[in-house]
Amino acid sequence: MYKPIIENDEVSFNNFWIFAMINFKRLLSISLIGVFLFCFYFLIKTPSYSSKISFYTNYTESVSPSFLTSVLGAAAGGSSKGLKFSIEHYTDSDRFLNEIVEQKYIIEGNTTTLVDYWGKDFNNFITLNPISFLSKVNKNLMLNKKISDLDQKRHFAKEKLSKSIKYSEDRLLSHHEVVVTLKNQELSKDIVTNIHKSMLKYSNEVTNIKASEKRIFIDGRIQQIKNDLENSENKMIDLLQNNRDLSSPILLVKKERIQREIALFSQLYLSLSDKLESAKIDEKDTTSPIFLLDSPSISSYKAGVEFYKGVIFVLFFVFMLALSFELYNNRQQLFK
Repeated sequence: MYKPIIENDEVSFNNFWIFAMINFKRLLSISLIGVFLFCFYFLIKTPSYSSKISFYTNYTESVSPSFLTSVLGAAAGGSSKGLKFSIEHYTDSDRFLNEIVEQKYIIEGNTTTLVDYWGKDFNNFITLNPISFLSKVNKNLMLNKKISDLDQKRHFAKEKLSKSIKYSEDRLLSHHEVVVTLKNQELSKDIVTNIHKSMLKYSNEVTNIKASEKRIFIDGRIQQIKNDLENSENKMIDLLQNNRDLSSPILLVKKERIQREIALFSQLYLSLSDKLESAKIDEKDTTSPIFLLDSPSISSYKAGVEFYKGVIFVLFFVFMLALSFELYNNRQQLFK
């Protein structure tokens, strides 16, 4: 017979402690069984491994003014190269996921893609985890049935890849880390390597495409400035040929006006020519603001919850669960 823990809306912690101590051995035995099952599962389960890569994106390269811009005193200044896209957004994009899952990998001695390797299980619902089973059934029911089996496999592979990637960023220092966790450690390393290559490729594309657009714009402006300069020079030639005496105020003002136009267009032409060369270099530039810190490497430890933390958690969780069950079974005596 247990003394009530709650009686007349008053809580007796002393009675609760007595109840817990009376059932302590049985509760502890149940908890130890839970710990034993966890240890057995921990030892027989297929381990997962993490591979990571880390890098900085705060590298900038200042381009010194050329001789022409120095002489002219133009405000062309220096340009800087920087990462022009969000890595977090990029790793969530279909472009990135498609590129990674469609690459060739050596898996279990065979060369295949992740679409074929992971996608073959897109309609396999066999699992001991009921939550995972319901999730797979739900996704299969919600999936667009009009897309092909290949697209369904690709979608399944992209989802699996996305879940295996963990991205973190230190915004203050522009430090980035990408971790891929899989049961196949060599595959996780290969995927991390391809992720790095994909980022470098896209970073260069961003720089080169923008530089190409800039080159085309500057090239058009140079042609226009060149025509304006030639027109001004022709005006000066006509003025000098048709007027031997330029002492007239009107002719003097006209001459000065044409001279200013020639000086302005000459300066603009030289400045734009300098910038055009810079744009041409950027258009073909293969360097990247991504500076590698840690090369792709496999972690020395297994991924997931550490063994001792798992034991402590299971011991506490099962104990509290068993205690709650005992409280519920004896609720008529304990709660009045």
